[in-house]
Amino acid sequence: MSFFTRRSLNKLQQAVITGDLALLKKQFNKLDQTLLTAHPFSYEGRVCNLPELAIHSGQPSSLEHLLQAGCSLETSHSAPLFYQALQHPQQSLKLITVLLQADAPLAYPDHDPQHALFACFRFCQAGQLMLHLSRLNEYGADLNQADAEGTTVLLLALQSEHKPLVQMLINSGAKMPETIPQGCCSEEITGYARRLADDLKIRQMMLG
Repeated sequence: MSFFTRRSLNKLQQAVITGDLALLKKQFNKLDQTLLTAHPFSYEGRVCNLPELAIHSGQPSSLEHLLQAGCSLETSHSAPLFYQALQHPQQSLKLITVLLQADAPLAYPDHDPQHALFACFRFCQAGQLMLHLSRLNEYGADLNQADAEGTTVLLLALQSEHKPLVQMLINSGAKMPETIPQGCCSEEITGYARRLADDLKIRQMMLG
């Protein structure tokens, strides 16, 4: 690799990390697309591709530019880009929004968890969970999607005893489970959810 190519790659990396879109575009257009896809970048001990570099450095604007410029949603790690984005401590919501706008898949059959909805429960901070699930719902996620054990996001919300989350899910179309496993949640939260579901049915009937 020539000195000038290495220098361009280093400048590109810095542009991605700092969110300098003018420099990013300039350096990106200088380099061969095959090299950009194959070249490993390093960030805080991680080896990653360009979209992953934008995700780990918490730069949604860089990620958006890279995807629009032709970078793929492929990953250099075992975790999908979506799951990597969910784990960013500050910018996860903005990062997954960019990925949703780029039509990133929500289902990952070969991974654990197998769907982005359940990944939110695993990777999101409790205070951010509702925002992330709402964003997935905005982009067409089926809130009644079940995992391999038949668990839905509403059942997970009931287990967490999180009333605002339960309310949001039910009002957004999540249906009460036909059966609730013994001891998985309190009678109080179960009764609360059933009242919300009944109230929603009444409102829907009144609206025709």
